[in-house]
Amino acid sequence: MGIHIARFKAGGEVRWGWVRAGQVVPIPGKYVSLAEFLESGQERAWAMSTGGGGKGQPLSEVEVLSPVTSPCNVVCQGQNYRSHMLEVGQDPDTKDFNQFFRKASSSLTSSRGDIVRPQRVRMLDYEIELGLVIGRGLHQPMQVTRERLHEVVAGLVMANDVSARDLQLLEGQWHKAKSFRTFCPVGPFLYLLSPEDRGRLMDLRLSLSVNGELRQSASTAEMIYPPEETLSELSEVMDLYPGDLVLTGTPSGVAAGRTVSRLARSVGSFMRLFLSDRTLAKLILKSSNPAAYLKEGDVIRASITSPDGVIHLGMQENRIVAQEAMAVVEDTAPAIRVGGI
Repeated sequence: MGIHIARFKAGGEVRWGWVRAGQVVPIPGKYVSLAEFLESGQERAWAMSTGGGGKGQPLSEVEVLSPVTSPCNVVCQGQNYRSHMLEVGQDPDTKDFNQFFRKASSSLTSSRGDIVRPQRVRMLDYEIELGLVIGRGLHQPMQVTRERLHEVVAGLVMANDVSARDLQLLEGQWHKAKSFRTFCPVGPFLYLLSPEDRGRLMDLRLSLSVNGELRQSASTAEMIYPPEETLSELSEVMDLYPGDLVLTGTPSGVAAGRTVSRLARSVGSFMRLFLSDRTLAKLILKSSNPAAYLKEGDVIRASITSPDGVIHLGMQENRIVAQEAMAVVEDTAPAIRVGGI
């Protein structure tokens, strides 16, 4: 059985801790990044979990931060759940390639951080996703197996791949549409994997609600490309480093999905052959239901758990806020970072 880890701030100091029974027990040592924690802190965390650890502090008394830290690679899978492909009018049985895209690590924020809607974005969407935290560097092609996945993946996190659908559809720029600051809430917990968890990985339940209305509910069993296949293919393409994050796709229920599915049925596959991508995008935008998208004041709650409760990645609760007018920053001014990571 694995263990739950939190990165938190208490008394003005950022620490890492082992989570048990609603408390967090500080792990000895200082680790500036997730990569540093994985290198020398996780061994101490495992030792604490077997030895009972020390005195804990209630989680309610600390500020829990994102366990994934910037800078890092954030690699995402597109259309990796059968139900999501169906809701956007595509046949999952005909998919013959694994789709990847990137998300800026500056989009990371905490599981309680506000999500800032840029002024120009009108179609703000949510996507609950299971995240894989890389624990071992991949610098050459490698065949990753389910049985040895824990040797490559240090642990699991929950993430929300927040997306500006209007920019994504009209401009065709996924990276821009998904990389605004605060567009990637992660946490609250990092679950460090054990060999025994391989049987639970494809039986996790994902759930997301907006203002109490359940929008997404599915199992990781729906994945078209499971983690071991995904990491094997990624290792052929790029280097991955300890602390990098791989997001494994989202199930059905996203705001855009309802519109795309309805449009696909009305237009038909034959007529779509004669429409450009931009024309299709304009049709989607025109027929969209504005009420389905996120607006200021909305609260998103999300969770990922195994049926037996052994793996529980905590509860995310993020509120949508409006972007303030951009201020003119002089060249000599310090850099400003948005979001609590």
